[in-house]
Amino acid sequence: MSESQSADFIIVGSGIAGLRAALAVGAEAHTLVLTREAVSDSATQFAQGGIAVAMGEDDTVALHEQDTLAAGAGLSSPAAVKVLVEEGPAAIGELLDWGAEFDRSGARLERTREAAHSRSRILHAHGDSTGREIAATLARVAAGLPRLQWMPHGRAMRLLSERGRITGLECTTPAGARMQLRAEAVLLATGGLGQLYSETTNPGIATGDGPALAYG
Repeated sequence: MSESQSADFIIVGSGIAGLRAALAVGAEAHTLVLTREAVSDSATQFAQGGIAVAMGEDDTVALHEQDTLAAGAGLSSPAAVKVLVEEGPAAIGELLDWGAEFDRSGARLERTREAAHSRSRILHAHGDSTGREIAATLARVAAGLPRLQWMPHGRAMRLLSERGRITGLECTTPAGARMQLRAEAVLLATGGLGQLYSETTNPGIATGDGPALAYG
């Protein structure tokens, strides 16, 4: 083992989940964000669809919830849907406050009606670059955290535990050396596992690292 390092929190992944988690941890914590490629490389970058949120004058959270459950045809978790629709407006408001540039007609946010939605509630950014805009916004804000440390081009190899509690992880450095990172908590925000299949539109980094780490 070449070296070790400690922090308050470790986040594996620099997509929308990992970056938002880094912001939630806050400015006081020493947070390490480990990502296998560059910080800007994530599945979030490729998300072209818009975001459904009940913010229009003719829309309500209850109606959004109803539409979502109907579209799920019994497969959706009602509790998860409730959280999604209720917390959506505040989350979009937060992104707007941070400077995210959603498409507008003049001063008004553009909203389209798509799929099973009964109201025009889909927001887009730069047409089909919604994910890229959100990721760039979160990365820009996260870069202002004084104690956040980026660790690009490293790969988490295994979680470390003591007495049944996760205490960090072992990873590789860009040079290929192994090192240990210790922390009070580890968040796995590594995205999907599309590359396990022969046909996928997921990017090459979607190899299911997080579930593999958790299982191992």
